[in-house]
Amino acid sequence: MAVKKVEQSVPTGVVAPQPVRPPLPWAPRRPSPLSVPAEDPVEYPSEDGIPMAASQKQAWWMIACFRVLEHWFRARVDVFVGIDMLVYYERGNPNESVVPDVFVSFGVPQRDLPNYKVWEEGKPPDVVWEFSPPSSIKGDAREKKEKYRRMGVREYWLVDVYGKYHDRRVHGFELVDGKYVELPWEERPDGTVTVWSPALQLEQRFIDGQLRFGDRKTERYLELPEEEERGAREQAESRAESEAQARRKSDQVREQAESRAESEAQAQKVEMHKRKALEAQVAELKANARTRRDLE
Repeated sequence: MAVKKVEQSVPTGVVAPQPVRPPLPWAPRRPSPLSVPAEDPVEYPSEDGIPMAASQKQAWWMIACFRVLEHWFRARVDVFVGIDMLVYYERGNPNESVVPDVFVSFGVPQRDLPNYKVWEEGKPPDVVWEFSPPSSIKGDAREKKEKYRRMGVREYWLVDVYGKYHDRRVHGFELVDGKYVELPWEERPDGTVTVWSPALQLEQRFIDGQLRFGDRKTERYLELPEEEERGAREQAESRAESEAQARRKSDQVREQAESRAESEAQAQKVEMHKRKALEAQVAELKANARTRRDLE
């Protein structure tokens, strides 16, 4: 089936401002992010006093995105998945921070962190998501996007939780030569729109009003742990039922064969009895005939 690829301009309200400051320079990554960094007298808070989400729906989407990605990368020891975590990008300046709704950082081990300091981990996050409520469609989204650009975040994703603030529900941007360029979207024959993430090697699309991540290698969507467990349980139950049906059918076939064999054996016995009775009658007739001849 044909897939329509379309290059889209940045939607109104989330246009990235022209760069006014160059990207922040980052030192080469240390051999091990777990090594003890040099003592830093500055305190970097782990809370900013702002609620995680503006609505229950936004919170649910953030948590679902985090849990799906964390479950997807569970076998990787070098992938950090964060949610609603303060990211500091200027050492010595706790006022310079940003809080992505969800982010993924490759090459950083998953562990319990109070916050994410770019200079300690040796790199900024690779991919960030913002699940935009009405209040963050304009100023907040634009300001955060500029911070991500300066940090060097490879991909920035803006997701419309309510489905009425953008022409599409999901927009992806890739950092190219210091500027964010919108990733092309593909329109499926069924009308749904999908966007490919080069950093994640996954596609993102909306199915039944939900943001789903797709693996093109297996042509399957990523699942929450409980969805995967439920699917595995249902498959096991279906397989067990199929095996039980096969056994019942086999037993039925065997019983039918045994019944047929028994019927054939019984028929053979009846036929044998009939033949013996007939042979006895013939013998008796012959004997009677000989007796009559002898008497004559």
